[in-house]
Amino acid sequence: MAYNERDPTWLVLKKAAEQLVKQGRISFTRRELISYANKHIDPSRPESSLDFEVDLVTVNGSSKDRYRDPEKLFLFRIGRGKYTLYNPELHGPIEKYLSVTTGVPTRRYVLKNIADSLRERGYHVQEVTQPGRTTAPDLLASDGGERVGVWVIDPAGDHRSQLRTLAYSIGSALIERPRYNWVLIIAPPDILAHVPSDTRELLEKHGVRLAFIQEERRYTVKL
Repeated sequence: MAYNERDPTWLVLKKAAEQLVKQGRISFTRRELISYANKHIDPSRPESSLDFEVDLVTVNGSSKDRYRDPEKLFLFRIGRGKYTLYNPELHGPIEKYLSVTTGVPTRRYVLKNIADSLRERGYHVQEVTQPGRTTAPDLLASDGGERVGVWVIDPAGDHRSQLRTLAYSIGSALIERPRYNWVLIIAPPDILAHVPSDTRELLEKHGVRLAFIQEERRYTVKL
């Protein structure tokens, strides 16, 4: 794929934190981390997005939306607004912190995971916010001249609502298809199992692809 996307926000913060530590800083404030990342790592990155991401990359943070991928959990909060790099030898194994996450994952968390998974495949991904178009996809993935509309079936929903959403997503994908090179619907394996093979083939001919969403430490796409 020809498109090379800039670093995701979590990586911008990680590079900033690592550089601060290399400079001899054992700890730093939230503001110091954000300012350093904005000034020295990626000046084009809005401070508001950096500030939001801090909670998501903090191992012992209270955010329910924080990452589950250990690579993206690298900060440890040691006081109000004060952080250091997470060290499992000092702070304990990461599983201890991941296990306290309770409840079902939020849709924002799921979409963020799917977006990251697509970025790892070389796509530039953004969330679609077009309230006037009810058939619009959840995400837009692009790779050079290629545009892909992406619909995501929430894995936290009940079986019946997931099936309804799948049917609606297929209809929406067919309507929106002319806007994109091809479109993608991502759903849990047991939901896609309800789609007959001949229907899959017909959808493929119309540029509508189906893919599994799977959870390990985080949600990923199996194309």
